[in-house]
Amino acid sequence: MKKEYRISSYEEKEISPEETLVDSFGSSKIETPIDNSVLRFSFGLVLAILVIFLFAAFRLQILKGEGFRNIALGNRSTVYEIPSLRGNILDRNGKVLAENKPVFDLIAISVDLPKNEEMLDALIIGLSDILSEPPEKIAKTLENKNTRESFLIKKDLKKEEVLKIQDRFQNGVYVVSGSERFYPNGQKTSAVVGYTGKVNQQDLLDRYYGLNDRRGRIGIEESYEKYLRGEHGQVFFDRSTNKYSVKQPGSGSSLILNIDAGVQEHLYDALSGALRSADVRAGAAVAQNPKTGEILGLVSLPSFDNNQLTGELSEEVYKKYFQSSDKPIFNRAVSGRYHPGSTIKPLLALAGLKEGVINPQTTITDLTGFITIKNIYNPEIVYTYRDWKVQGTVNLKKALAQSSDIYFYSVGGGYEKIKGLGFAILEKYFRIFRIDKILGIDLPGEASGFVPSEEWKIEKFGQSWFTGDTYNVSIGQGDLLTTPLWLSSYVSAIANGGTFYRPFMVKKIIDQDKKVTEEFQSEELGRLPFDETSFFLVREGMREAVIFGTAKLLSTLPVEVAAKTGTAEVGTKGSGLNSLFVAYAPYENPEIAVSVAIEDIGKTQGLAILTARDFLAWYFQR
Repeated sequence: MKKEYRISSYEEKEISPEETLVDSFGSSKIETPIDNSVLRFSFGLVLAILVIFLFAAFRLQILKGEGFRNIALGNRSTVYEIPSLRGNILDRNGKVLAENKPVFDLIAISVDLPKNEEMLDALIIGLSDILSEPPEKIAKTLENKNTRESFLIKKDLKKEEVLKIQDRFQNGVYVVSGSERFYPNGQKTSAVVGYTGKVNQQDLLDRYYGLNDRRGRIGIEESYEKYLRGEHGQVFFDRSTNKYSVKQPGSGSSLILNIDAGVQEHLYDALSGALRSADVRAGAAVAQNPKTGEILGLVSLPSFDNNQLTGELSEEVYKKYFQSSDKPIFNRAVSGRYHPGSTIKPLLALAGLKEGVINPQTTITDLTGFITIKNIYNPEIVYTYRDWKVQGTVNLKKALAQSSDIYFYSVGGGYEKIKGLGFAILEKYFRIFRIDKILGIDLPGEASGFVPSEEWKIEKFGQSWFTGDTYNVSIGQGDLLTTPLWLSSYVSAIANGGTFYRPFMVKKIIDQDKKVTEEFQSEELGRLPFDETSFFLVREGMREAVIFGTAKLLSTLPVEVAAKTGTAEVGTKGSGLNSLFVAYAPYENPEIAVSVAIEDIGKTQGLAILTARDFLAWYFQR
């Protein structure tokens, strides 16, 4: 009989065989603490997730909050952008040449317009009755609701139209305050100021502009657009309350010009009066300070009324200004190119003296009123070059005073005892006088004159340059072209002793507080290479033109004037005539220089002189 063994625990509990078996393998387990790296990783992961959530909340609520708020507001509101207020344009004495006048505009909010066709038709009929416009035109405008959130229906409502619309319509269409450009002097200053026109697709590439904006077109309005334009305003429409609030537009900078409103007005009146007297349609005139280059007045005719271009253009107005053969929008003063005629003779005189071709005592004797030269290839062919009258014996000063063509044929191309400059030297002096260069006036569209060359003639016509060509340009004919602006700067340089100044329009730019933010000074373009004796002789000749020569019409003025007349043949074989004139005064201490060019004068002589006489009479008697 076997003996039974029993194993007891410390606590006198039985131990099962399984426990004994486990112990026999020596595999009892002991718990150990979690490693620190695991804790650090878990904490970092939680922190990273928290940071991501915080950044996302910051981005949505702070960085993008404004945009989301606008989207939210957009679901119940519409913003209509009000065009900015342009700065004023003033003359040198503070007289307003361009300003803004308050107007009421009718706009539409697309989402508020009737969806029902019958209700929309009723709106169209109602607006047609109030605005006195065809229903078809109103319907066409309202088609914008399919592409635009808000849009303009009509500008510059009348007071009674405003009251009727506000009384009859509460949703869809609204009256808001705006502004419209106004030009107190209208067509008398339009060549200087320009006008504002509706933006086009090209303009919209500049993100500043909106579809309802207008921008400067020609004149100061265009060249100083970035200064004149201000900040846009906004009308905020809350559709949930049918109310709106307004952020007023900001004004641009204002400009103070060198233009004198009185000079501008009387220069315009003098030129237009001369044109009317002979039933002539086109011309230009410039008045300039010869000591600084400041433009005091600038006129181009026919002109245009810039007030007619500030709103929507009618077909009649569009045809009148943009399709007319008279080209009233074209600024003849800075862009028109004319044969200078005899006004170029002071330049020939200075060049001849400089090169020693003539001296103060050089004379010619004209007993026939013409000269002849033989063809260099065929002596049997003889060319005749005529003067406008028989001159007798003339020296330099008398040749300027009497405008002797034969004398200046000789200076330019040579004849008998006078060797002549020859075209190569003459061309050099034309370029020294900057005929072929832009002078840099702060108006758009300035054209340079044109100086022909021997190479140009061969290329264009396949012909060599002849002495006859030199004769023609020596009296301002042939292919030589200048602008009225150049003529005024040229006579200014003669008057002031040889300094060519850049002509400029704007004196100062001022902000809304009338503080000067920018000021423009005279700028020298260059000095003419002639001595004071030469300038004196030429000025004496121009003075004698007024005393006893071709400009005697100015001899009754209350101050001494120096001047030079010119007549240029134009058209086929010289079938037409242009009248030109340059002058400065007072003779001893010049303060104003004037140039005038009048097109196609027919048989009426002296229109340019008449213009200058009437203007200068006012200027020195005011």
